[in-house]
Amino acid sequence: MLLIPVKVAPSAIHNLGVFAVSPIRKGTIVWQFDPGIDHRHPVAWLSRQPDHVRRHALTYGVLNLAGTHYNLPGDHTMFVNHSESPNLAPDDDVQLNGDGVVVAARDIAAGEEITIHYGEIDGADRDRLRRGQPLFPQD
Repeated sequence: MLLIPVKVAPSAIHNLGVFAVSPIRKGTIVWQFDPGIDHRHPVAWLSRQPDHVRRHALTYGVLNLAGTHYNLPGDHTMFVNHSESPNLAPDDDVQLNGDGVVVAARDIAAGEEITIHYGEIDGADRDRLRRGQPLFPQD
């Protein structure tokens, strides 16, 4: 769940993006898993779902780095886009309710798009990068 006020708007990166409503200081906790809003499913759950649900989970969900479950955001987090120079980063040293958090990696201006490097948070993307495969293969 995003802990800061945001808006979803057209993005120059990809379709829609998440934008800061007000300035965010470096180190601010921006996201944490909230079981009341976000959903966590074991990997085996995905194979039992119909195609449209699998596509949604693989598009908007994140495979944890251990490869054991998918986290599906229940808020605007699903529209946070990838960047090679993101303004968000996971902070594994901080735990809230037993889960890691995502923090502002630098100061973020009001109106700036909020981005993260998918390979830092998604086990499937990290594996693709490790094997030298692109994150976003061309169709």
